[in-house]
Amino acid sequence: MRERRMARLERWQVVLLCACGSWGSARAANASTDSSVSTDEPRQVLGRLEIVLVGDVEQDPVLFERIRSLFPPQTAVVLREVDHIERQAVLLPQRADTLYLWIRVSERTKARVYLALGADESNVRYLFRELELETGLDEVGSETLAEVAHSSARALWLHERQTPRHALIAALERDVEPQRPAAAPIASSAAPDAAAEAQRRRPSDTKAPLRLGLGLGATVHASGVEGWLYEPGGFLAFEYLSRLSLRVAARYLVPTDFEPWPARVRLSGASGEFRAGWLLNDARPMRVRVEAGLGVFWGHAQASISADDPNVHAAAPKDFERAYALAAAAFEWPLGPAWIAAGADLRVPFRATSYEVVGQSGASVSPSLSPGGSLELGIGFDPVAR
Repeated sequence: MRERRMARLERWQVVLLCACGSWGSARAANASTDSSVSTDEPRQVLGRLEIVLVGDVEQDPVLFERIRSLFPPQTAVVLREVDHIERQAVLLPQRADTLYLWIRVSERTKARVYLALGADESNVRYLFRELELETGLDEVGSETLAEVAHSSARALWLHERQTPRHALIAALERDVEPQRPAAAPIASSAAPDAAAEAQRRRPSDTKAPLRLGLGLGATVHASGVEGWLYEPGGFLAFEYLSRLSLRVAARYLVPTDFEPWPARVRLSGASGEFRAGWLLNDARPMRVRVEAGLGVFWGHAQASISADDPNVHAAAPKDFERAYALAAAAFEWPLGPAWIAAGADLRVPFRATSYEVVGQSGASVSPSLSPGGSLELGIGFDPVAR
């Protein structure tokens, strides 16, 4: 009897040991599988996305926000402002941790999307998408473009889709270069591609940060008793990064007559100004510029008597200076490297000029505010058209 009990106990011990061994092997296998999956699975969250909007799509104020809202908060989505697609920037991205996305819309309905990832030329991956926006850049078209941009970025990041390098170069050729006759086929290799791309780059691919401009202009101002003052002249302008504007102007006052009765005064002179401005946009076909500055008017007044009165005498000619502050706004229309502009400005003299007639009571005083307008024609000196 005792021997039977011992035999049963030994059989239960063997069963328990086998069960424990099977459970341990399964757990180890699961851990190994989880480890291999976590090692081989690509990262699901994109760290940084840089977006460039070119062409008609620059006028869409909400497209960038639509795209950014489709990505998780962990993805840093930034907008870079450029006015054209640079071939070298697309073919060789600068940062390895950033996915670059270019969107160009032409004729309001034709959209082209370029994506690039990787800073090493040997392993850069590309993706190109082309689509028609049937309703243009309205709300539906903007949402469609944002969804395409999001799905394309995700597909490239997760290795789901990509475009061969030669196909992307062909798409860039059609986008930024004029159509040219097909050339005889040549053997393809990485080094000739790089040399050909460098030769095909146009001067407009490099935008000078500082631009010099010269021009002619004319202003007219209402100046109270002095009447309308017409001042033609010229200016020298400096533009930095297509945003900050500094200019110096010199003008000549066309002589004018006014009559603080019983006298007649002939006014002549010249003025000089310094202005600092800010360009609110760099879009075509029109730009908006706001300015503030200081100026000085150097005047010469020559009086004569227009009535026969022995008690009235003309004063001797007098020179005077009138400093003023100014604020202005102008609209610019580019014409290749040149431009024309029309604007309005307001002069605020620091002190008034008084005209008194000897033997008469009272005096005529120049106004405290002098509104006016201007026209100008200028030309810039850099390789980039304005």
